[in-house]
Amino acid sequence: MMKQILILGGGASGLAAAVIASELGAQVTLLERSDRVAKKLLATGNGRCNLANVGKNAYYGDENFANEVLSRIGAEDVRAFFDRLGVPTRPDSAGRVYPACNQAAAVVDALRLRLHQSSVRVVTGAQATAIEKVEKKYIVKTSAGSFSADKVIVCCGGLAAPKLGAVNAYSLLTNLGCKLISPGPALTPIETEKAPIKGLSGLRLPVTLTLCDGAKPVAATQGEMLFADYGVSGVCVMQLSRDAHHLLKRRAKPILYVDFSPAMGLGDYRMERLQPRNPFANEARMLRYLQEREGYMPENDLLLGALPRLLRERLPKASAEELAHLLCAYPLPVTGVRGYDQAQVTQGGIDTKDFSPETLEHHQHKGLYACGEILNVDGDCGGFNLQFAFACGMIAAEHAAMAE
Repeated sequence: MMKQILILGGGASGLAAAVIASELGAQVTLLERSDRVAKKLLATGNGRCNLANVGKNAYYGDENFANEVLSRIGAEDVRAFFDRLGVPTRPDSAGRVYPACNQAAAVVDALRLRLHQSSVRVVTGAQATAIEKVEKKYIVKTSAGSFSADKVIVCCGGLAAPKLGAVNAYSLLTNLGCKLISPGPALTPIETEKAPIKGLSGLRLPVTLTLCDGAKPVAATQGEMLFADYGVSGVCVMQLSRDAHHLLKRRAKPILYVDFSPAMGLGDYRMERLQPRNPFANEARMLRYLQEREGYMPENDLLLGALPRLLRERLPKASAEELAHLLCAYPLPVTGVRGYDQAQVTQGGIDTKDFSPETLEHHQHKGLYACGEILNVDGDCGGFNLQFAFACGMIAAEHAAMAE
């Protein structure tokens, strides 16, 4: 007899699950809160849709759970899935995998077409409010009525990007006994004290960043930073927002140190996460550089040509020694992180301990699965979050469609 499967959520994991389950012969109904599926997917990667990453995994929350899931369905499996849908993919030099045409719309079109070809029933405007088990069936109550099925795959996502359809769906699973790890925004800009950034809004520079808890380095990144009126943004900043959020929650006073060496052509420069280090590690090299410039640059404008005017005017008129100290570790006291409306992903979520990384099925509630961002797993920028979502959906759908 054909299995009936309900999929809650039309994001990355829900769409992948719907495709796989229907291909394996299940009768699939996909319930989506918004007026159409894949809104967030269309916006990812600045509209290019960073599908996966062929490099080393970079996950937080339950990192081991994520790694176990991806040991079964990895980046190359995700690429093969999209190749089969007619979307060729290509990794860039940093390992980020995009559709070859660099268009998120191509990914969404291919997924929607396969849903249509596989006769998946898509019900929009259907926000799930409760899941109940009645005898051998699951009943899902929604704003569009009740639906029943043999199995349910929960792919409702987290709280990030509410304008793209995010909704608090954790109660669907906590009401069934699952534990919620306190959620928060991740991959979001960082707010700082205003005085050190006054007049710099809109300025972009390649930098090295070190987030410190007092004198202790906690995390570090390198990449392009954007000054804003509230603080700083850019991928390298957002990679540190998770740690900044946790420091602030425990009432620490984190400081983000900016090393301008990359903007001045000093040392290697790559857009990547780094090992935490002493933020003043480059001070000696910076001093040598400035002392060399003293031989041929105007005394009153030692940094002319090395840094933009806006930044030069923010720096004090000081000796080479004092400037070296400041330029390799410009302090930005952290006051907060931006909220879910600017976050790319949610940290925290449903505790993974109740779910199998081999199948994504609940250990006690057989036939109930949870996938993607709703779980306590989040990754760095670079395709890791979509990769985890697609992998979860594919694994859960295969098990739901094939297992008794």
